[in-house]
Amino acid sequence: MDKFYFNYRNEKDVSPRSGLLKVQKSVETLQQTHTPPGSSQLVRLSNLKNSINDKDPKTMSKSELKKLLNSVSQAFNQVNDKNKEETLPIIAKCIIKISGVQESALLSVLQHPFVSSLQAPFIDLLHRWRNSSSISNGEAVAFLAVVKLIKKLVKYTDDTRVLPSWLFDSTFLHTIADCLTDIATSRKYFDEKHFFSLKRFTRLIRVYTHCQLRWNDHNDNDKDKLVILLGPIIQRLTSSRYAHIFTNTSKNTTKMTIIEKFYLLRCPSFLISYNGSCLEETMEDLLATMLPKYITILNKIVPLVNDWKRPMIQAVNYLLKIIDHGADRFPKTAKLVSGNLKLIDHVLALVNEPLFYDNLQKKSSIETNFMNTALDFLVNMISEPAILAHMKQALSAPIFLRLTSCKHKSLALHANNLLAYTMHEEDIKAMPNPGLLLKNNIKILKTTINKKSDDHSNTEQQLETLKGLIQHDQIRDELVKQNDIPFLLKCADTLTGKSYALVLEILWSLSFRDECAAALRSNSKFLKHIETVSKTTDDEQIKKSIEGLTWVLVENPVMLERRAKRESEEKNEATPEMITVTEEIVKSDGTKELLTVTKPAPQANRERKFQYDIMISYCHADKELICKIHKFLLAEGFLVWIDLNNMFGPAMSAMADAVENSEFVLVCMSDSYKQSTYCQAEAEYAFSCKRRLVPLKVRPRYRADGWLGFMIGSRIYIDFGALDFETACKKLIAEIARQSQRPLPSKAAAAAQPKIPIEAVRVEPEMSVVCVEKKLELSEKGSLAAYKNRKPASDFIKIPMNQWRESDVLDFLFTQKFIELMPLCEMFNGRSLIKLYRMCKTQSGQTFTFLNDELKSTYKTKLPFGIYVRFVSAMEQTLATQTPHPVKKTSIKNVPPGPYEEASSQIVYDYAPSISSAPFDLVITSSASSMDILRAVEQYGPNLKRLLNV
Repeated sequence: MDKFYFNYRNEKDVSPRSGLLKVQKSVETLQQTHTPPGSSQLVRLSNLKNSINDKDPKTMSKSELKKLLNSVSQAFNQVNDKNKEETLPIIAKCIIKISGVQESALLSVLQHPFVSSLQAPFIDLLHRWRNSSSISNGEAVAFLAVVKLIKKLVKYTDDTRVLPSWLFDSTFLHTIADCLTDIATSRKYFDEKHFFSLKRFTRLIRVYTHCQLRWNDHNDNDKDKLVILLGPIIQRLTSSRYAHIFTNTSKNTTKMTIIEKFYLLRCPSFLISYNGSCLEETMEDLLATMLPKYITILNKIVPLVNDWKRPMIQAVNYLLKIIDHGADRFPKTAKLVSGNLKLIDHVLALVNEPLFYDNLQKKSSIETNFMNTALDFLVNMISEPAILAHMKQALSAPIFLRLTSCKHKSLALHANNLLAYTMHEEDIKAMPNPGLLLKNNIKILKTTINKKSDDHSNTEQQLETLKGLIQHDQIRDELVKQNDIPFLLKCADTLTGKSYALVLEILWSLSFRDECAAALRSNSKFLKHIETVSKTTDDEQIKKSIEGLTWVLVENPVMLERRAKRESEEKNEATPEMITVTEEIVKSDGTKELLTVTKPAPQANRERKFQYDIMISYCHADKELICKIHKFLLAEGFLVWIDLNNMFGPAMSAMADAVENSEFVLVCMSDSYKQSTYCQAEAEYAFSCKRRLVPLKVRPRYRADGWLGFMIGSRIYIDFGALDFETACKKLIAEIARQSQRPLPSKAAAAAQPKIPIEAVRVEPEMSVVCVEKKLELSEKGSLAAYKNRKPASDFIKIPMNQWRESDVLDFLFTQKFIELMPLCEMFNGRSLIKLYRMCKTQSGQTFTFLNDELKSTYKTKLPFGIYVRFVSAMEQTLATQTPHPVKKTSIKNVPPGPYEEASSQIVYDYAPSISSAPFDLVITSSASSMDILRAVEQYGPNLKRLLNV
């Protein structure tokens, strides 16, 4: 049974008003029109037709259905080709009967030969539709019948794998894709005579959309089964016809045309149901093209929003769904939207329209669904700093505050989240009862957690909202008043995954309040819990939050106390600087006399030497501008500490060391900076250490408030968001000069300095490296020529690498033909070279990138990857051939227990040989708690260098 229909040229075309309910009547008409002559074959077909008519599909059993299909297949296999034209009404009738049977009966024949044989004729029918100016009644009825059957098959089964395989066959899908392409390029589908078939075809696309949604719900591994259709769908959505249809759709019409539905509803539905491997690239390309066009569309229709009816609301709803699709996973979406902020203005305007907020329902409605889509879109956008700043400047908080009382749960959740992040401190102060806002959010969070659903997204979003709320000082105060700390500690004990990480970050943020810190510090169970988790988790965000909590609750107070004690001792023990001054004295007889005396210099004249000139404290969301400032400072000759790679691992101790050893701390202020708990820890510690703070505004029109506003106070800030870069940099230098105790480095002095190699603060293996850079001088017109004529000595090979001098390192590199590395290692001794090798081993990709970038910026040349690989190999081979010193151990016993710990175990310090390829100079192995280890390191720290030099 290869074909069951033919082209009925004499038949009247199907009316566009014909619908699925008229199929039965159409089939009966066809049966009457094509009464077969009295041949034996056609008599059998006639009898079969009567048999089908006599069947009631609702009462048909599985065996009866299978018997019927066997009879149909057998009868048509015996029909000659010349009589197959007469089979169409019977086949259509049979398909309609199948579609009407009970679910269990239909599922029993999914793999029946009759169902499998429908592929070839349906493909042929689609080809006829593409190639003909119109199709006949018979073909249209068959088209409708097959689409209806496919729809029922998909509806009745949860597992699409049991469906007939031809539905997902590439040949069949390519045929559908060709039809989609034709719809975009040919105007014939806009003719009335094609509307009926286009409507059926649109339903077929809708069926495949349901398949994709089902795969998403079931987390199906193969979500690219229909990717063949994705390209043609995207072509429809990026075509000029899409924009034309959108802007020319009547604003006050109550019903869409078939073409409007296809472009504005069905194609977007298919796209937003797709979650396969091509989604990120697809969305990036689509939005890069369409965002300006979307704004043009909205420019025309938003001013007329009061005239919108259901079709226009649906169309705009799907437009927002397109932009939002995947935005919760792909940051690039928000980045692209940040370059088209007019879109945010349009969405805020629509959210603030009475048409929508006056018609919100507890359950779904067209207005409620639209508002929920708009808020979900905005929630995914506020992760982009430029968009959040724009929304705060638009004073959007009152809009979201109005919506927090909505009865629709998802919508209210989105509104609370947006309110938390867009409020200013003044907004909270203006509230009659801000404690109620917190109380309601905590109540919703408790209810959500108690449901114990497998879907944790609502819990995560509610915690995100709480995280946003507590960035405001007044909300933190309310949280203490309402005694919510025990509830959060319980959450830390029961939640897992992302929810657990959010709770820890919330507790870390709260720990900067003295009352909260005291409550956490006194809970020994919680302290032991996070200590245990820190040893077992692989989640870097959880590790970072635990380290931050440990820092605030335990280490920071100890370090500040020790620092104050050390400074007091240094002040008492230091030999005062003496100065000679000449003073005029008046004797008892009234005569004056000049007297020269030597006395201690005033405290203000005593200059402390710092390891770094400047530390840059910033949020990585603002990295683009910060990198420009960093390069400018290097060019001015400053020694700068900066975390270039969003350091994880034991970052708090590295941060504290940088703060303590830097004269200035640049506080790069933005919404992202204020929200970052890590940035607050940096700023708080710099403030406690009384470093010279220089505030920089790195986002346009940013206004510091809350803890950041209090810390900055009346300090002079540099507004990089408002000034051009050059002017802002001049003001920065002027402010540093104003506060500095010593002359600033000059460019000439910087150029005259010898090259200083990159210093790295070691963190954990596979983690980031903090780089401290000094401007390097160029060698001979910035080329490598000076290094190519070197005459090396040969005796460096006999010397252990850890004892190599700078000349030995250059000789080694020259001998191994690593000319490109020589300028980068010019001031390296052997130990420095070993440290570089360790970086290459533990952080290969990052180290190569950094060395390559440095070589390009200084010498306008690239570091060949082969040279890099050979360097690592040569270092490994050279170290292996040299005899290491034996490993020595030092035991430290009887460490006094901490305030929340039992008596500690023995701690053993093992250090690697000085020429070893191990990634660390010192390894501490112990069964003791982390608190004991930290105290032991602090106590015996001064002796560690002696151990390393033994």
